[in-house]
Amino acid sequence: MTGIEGLIPDPFFFGAGVHETANGGHLDIHADFNLHSKMKVERRLNTLIYLNKDWREEWGGSFEIWDKEMKGKVHSFTPLFNRMVTFSTTADSFHGNPSVVNHPDGKSRDSIALYYYTATWDDSRKSHSTLFKPRPNSTDKKDYAEIRRDVLRDFTPPMLYRKIIGPLSRLGF
Repeated sequence: MTGIEGLIPDPFFFGAGVHETANGGHLDIHADFNLHSKMKVERRLNTLIYLNKDWREEWGGSFEIWDKEMKGKVHSFTPLFNRMVTFSTTADSFHGNPSVVNHPDGKSRDSIALYYYTATWDDSRKSHSTLFKPRPNSTDKKDYAEIRRDVLRDFTPPMLYRKIIGPLSRLGF
């Protein structure tokens, strides 16, 4: 289906599994992390399966895919029961569900997320965590934590970053 050879499912479900976006919630547009830290494999595909019976588009929570330049939405998928969306995971495959879930009965938007990897990672690559991007003409916020991590990575000696700053930044410092 994808043409990607050697896909590996994640036995740890690192960030995967059942996802619930509560009524009133959303997920800003982002590109996912690219390195599975335990398995040292490259993230390649996401598969989402929606669990919402009789969901209507006007209740929000639609999954959106944006272009690489973050200039416009490419496609939107209403989270309909048993709908599956599979897409490539790259540093510029921007996606999310930025419209607030607004179910009239207060129900959440539910899905199962599955991530697939390949053993193609090497030390010449630069890993990154989730990269949030604001939509144009929106009130979305910049991801200052990611900006701070990039600056620290660029100006800190590699050994010091790996041993001290990298682990601290993953803890939210």
